[in-house]
Parts: sequence; C-alpha cells; structure tokens
Amino acid sequence: MNSLTRYINNKRIYKILYLLGAIIILIFLGNKVDFNFIRLYKGIPSMLGLFERMLSPNLSYRTEVFERLIETIQIAMISSIMGVILALPFSIFVSDNIAPNKYLADILNGLFSFFRTIPSLIWAALLVSVFSIGRFSGIIALIIIGFLMSLKLFREYIESIKENQLNSIKSVGANSIQVLRYCILPYIFELSISVFFIVLETNIRSATILGLVGAGGIGQIMWRDLNHLRYDNLATIILILVLTILSIDLLSLFIRKYLKSLSINFKLIENYKRFQILKIICIPIILIGLLSLAFKSLDINYDRLLIGLNQGANIIGRMIKIDISYLPKLIDGVKESFFIAIFSTIVGAFFSLVLSYLTAYNTSPKKEIALFFKGSVNILRTFPPLITAIIFFRGVGPGPLAGAMALSIYTTGVLTKMYSEVLENAERNIQDSIIVTGATKFHSYRYGLLPHKFPTFISLVLYRLESNIRNSAILGVIGAGGIGTTLVMNITWRNWEQVGFLLLGISLMIIAIDRFSNYLRKRLM
Repeated sequence: MNSLTRYINNKRIYKILYLLGAIIILIFLGNKVDFNFIRLYKGIPSMLGLFERMLSPNLSYRTEVFERLIETIQIAMISSIMGVILALPFSIFVSDNIAPNKYLADILNGLFSFFRTIPSLIWAALLVSVFSIGRFSGIIALIIIGFLMSLKLFREYIESIKENQLNSIKSVGANSIQVLRYCILPYIFELSISVFFIVLETNIRSATILGLVGAGGIGQIMWRDLNHLRYDNLATIILILVLTILSIDLLSLFIRKYLKSLSINFKLIENYKRFQILKIICIPIILIGLLSLAFKSLDINYDRLLIGLNQGANIIGRMIKIDISYLPKLIDGVKESFFIAIFSTIVGAFFSLVLSYLTAYNTSPKKEIALFFKGSVNILRTFPPLITAIIFFRGVGPGPLAGAMALSIYTTGVLTKMYSEVLENAERNIQDSIIVTGATKFHSYRYGLLPHKFPTFISLVLYRLESNIRNSAILGVIGAGGIGTTLVMNITWRNWEQVGFLLLGISLMIIAIDRFSNYLRKRLM
C-alpha cells in the first residue's frame, strides 16, 4: 500500500515538474520573441479597428481582384504541372532502390535537399532580381518548389516498394529497363495525379504572396493596398482568397479520394489491350499540350531570357564569394527565426491538443460543436501566415512578436486539423473500453486516445516545426522578425555576397532541424 501511495505521489510530482518546465521554457521563448501581454493588449484596439474596416469590403474592387486571382491560379497550375513532369524522370536517379549510380543519387539528394530549404518567396525575390518583375519569375520559383516537393514524394513512394516485388520481376529474367517499365513507372504514374494535387495546394498558398516581391499574382495588389492603407480593398482580396483556397482544398481532396477508390474492370483481354494502347497514345499528347500551354504562359521573350541568364550567372558567381564578415548579423537573424519557429510550434501544439478534442467527431461533446470548430480551423489554416502577420503588425508593430503570433495561429489550425483526423481514424475499441465503464467522451480522450496517439501527435508537431522554420525565414519580408528582414534587404540592395552567406545559414539551420526531428521521430515510432 505504501509503495502504491509513493508511486502516485511521485507521478504527481513529475507532472508538476513537467508543467513547471514547460512554463519556464515558454517564458524563455516568449522573452526571445519579445512577447508582452501589455503590448498585445494595447494593440487589440488597432487590430479590431483593422478588422472593422475589413468587415466592409469594397465589392466594386472585385473585377481587378478576379483578374489577379486568375493570374495567381494560372501561376500555381502551370508551376505544379511542370514541377511534377520534371520530377518524374529525376525520381529514377535519386531513389536508393533503383538508382543506376548510388554516388550520383547521394550527390543529387544532397543538392536537392539544400535547394528545398530555400522558401518559395526567397526564390521569387532572387528570380525577380534576375528576370525583373512579372509572373515569369513567380512561375519559375514555384516550378522549383513543385519539382523539389514532387521529387521528395516520388522518391519516398518508390523506396517504399518492397524488395520482393522488384526481385519477383528480376527472377523471370527482366533487366533494369524492364523492371522500370513494368514495375516502377506504372506505380509512379498512378501516384502522379495525387502528387500533383498535393503540390497544387502548396503552390496556391505560395502564389498568393509572391506578388509581395513583384513576382506576379494577387500579392502585388495586396501589397499596394496595404501600403496605401486601403483596408477595404484588402478585405475584398482576403475574402476572395480564403474562399478560393478553401474551394481548391476541397476539390483536390474530393478528386484524390475519388481516384483512390477508382478501379477499372475489364471483362475481355482485348478491351484491356485497347485501353493500354489508348494510354500510350494519350499520355504523350496530354503532356505535350500541357508543356506548350506552360511555355505560352511564361510571358518572356528570348532576348530578355538571355539577359536574365547572364545576370543569373553573374549573381551566382558573386553569391559563391560569401562575406564571412556578415556572420554576427547572420547569427542574430537565424536565432530570431529559430525562436519564432519554436515558440509558435509549442503554442500551436498546446492549443491544438484542446481544440482537436472539440473538433474530432468521436470526441466532441456534440456533432454541431465539431462542425463549428472544423469550419473555424479550416479558416485559420487557409490564411497564409504572412497575411495574419500583417494584422498583428498593425497591432504590435514591427518585430518578432507579430511573426510569432501569426505563425502560432496558423500552426494551431494545421495541427488541429491533422490531429483531429488522427483521432477520428483511431481504433474504436480504445475509446469504447473506457466509455463502457461510465466515463465521458472527455475521459476517453484524456486517458485513452491521447496517451495512445501521443507519439503520432509529437511526430506531427516535429513535421510542423520543420515547416515553421521555413515560414519564419520569410516573415521578415513585411518586418515581422526573423532573418527574412536582413535577407530581403540585401537582395534589394544587390549585396549578393551577403545574400549567399545568409542563404547558407538558413539552409544549415533548416537541415539541422530536419535531421534532429527525423532522429526524434524514429525514436518515438
């Protein structure tokens, strides 16, 4: 009996110590991002005033907004298509289980991992410096992002193919080309549409803010209206953006689910052969059509392209000659971005634990409450962090606090959605075994689902941390803290030696966080 009492007391002490530790960490991180309740409280009237002005959108402005919105969707569509098409052949050379040359695969993976650490807005800012303002720079920036995302997904899918599947084809005398033709390519072609929609969702969000650096799309008029304090126009843009992003998210989700459930049954072998011949004919035609459409939409002439390529070569040459004397500013910027990302991830993770209980259908007290919170969470995650940072910037002024609060809200929305889906897909008997004892849904969540799915939740939090590191690096574009402020300033001033050094610092920070989070996930799983 004494040992049981001691065990209970020790457990209670550990809980108190964990809570105190979490509070100390939050206070420390809050101090690093200049968190101040008084400053936040004093900024509420300014933010509410902004909201009031934004609640009266200028609907007569919608014609110009729709023109820019179409351009934004076009940029996202073209870049996603091109990114996926370019990634398909490269995925063969970077996948460990089928790569023709392992050393080449390692070199390419290292190179692409480095490029993947550079956020889309930074790519766009660099390309604007090379090719001037316009949608061409935005399209190329998102093609790079789409290519790198697709390549990572294709590589993961190919490497998940079991060794015995490959060996079963090799055992009948198939060579490497035949293994590729009959095992690998059909597999990745089936996945390409799903990958396209995953990339499209990301590129739509990215395309909405590329205009902040002059890379085309709706962001250009958003930045103009923000500078001119036309919040009624800004409200119209944000309203249309939210509805558009939400619609595309729902459409892509529906198509992905439909394709997953789609199966074609053939009663005759002749029909199957005809279908295969039709595929062989139609796929190249569709690809050629998509590529020609993409090239027509690039909006750049040959002479301007050549000038841009020469400028790009000169810029790369200068960026390689990094300026080591800029190290103190690099360290300050990286530290600020790091603390913004850590603070927002922890705050978002805490609130998502509470909100996911109310959002998941199987844990929420009522279905109506779950529907309300699902709608609210979708709105939270639809707003790009940069737009939310603009609102906080209005209330608390420039600095890391605006960025930290914006990223915290966005992280809460994303993690709540992801974790509520994990709860809804959990094994039913975990919850039922607690409810049959007379416990409530909250008790089944607190003592059953939460402990069982907590490692999964931590894994999701670590994934979100990786993304937040990237996001924190671009918040400085509007003065919301982080290394982005210094980086964009140096891009504007054409200080390419400093830009090269700053990009190297950002990449090393993101790679280090990725490696550490991967290590923790492997330990948890």
